[in-house]
Amino acid sequence: MNKVLLSFLLIFILNSCNRKKEVEELKKFDKKGNLIVYNEEVYFNMWIKNRNLKVTIIDTFCINQKSKAIRDIKNGKLIYFGFHPREFKKMSKMLSKYGIQIKEHLQRCTRMGTFEPYCYQEEMGKEITRKYGGNFIDSIFKIAQKEYVIENPNVEYMEDGIDLRQKYILNKKI
Repeated sequence: MNKVLLSFLLIFILNSCNRKKEVEELKKFDKKGNLIVYNEEVYFNMWIKNRNLKVTIIDTFCINQKSKAIRDIKNGKLIYFGFHPREFKKMSKMLSKYGIQIKEHLQRCTRMGTFEPYCYQEEMGKEITRKYGGNFIDSIFKIAQKEYVIENPNVEYMEDGIDLRQKYILNKKI
């Protein structure tokens, strides 16, 4: 009985020591005395309470996402992230010829503090640009767009105030 009680007491003490370490980890400050924030959600909750926050942000999510993207790139994996609902299938087929996957992706326009929520996507985009050039994705998109318009002549497709059916279908008939 004493051994069970002693074991339980020892586990309780060791467990409470770990919790003290966890609390100490959360209370770290930088050299200027500013609280260090590692998480966008924590930052947001703090910002709601005090809009004049003086904290140091260490974006561990972004660091981890960049590392994952670099590993994936080294393993030959490339992914283009974009939102092209009409052209998605065509772009997917065209990009697959280059070994590039495509995923539909909408980005938010705002961010909290200096957190970067799309580090993985940005690293993939940089690698595609480095490997294939700055106009590669735009060129693929334009080809997919033109094919979509030609294959769907009854579907209005407005861009910059111009119905692209006039541009592509009329040019094809000439």
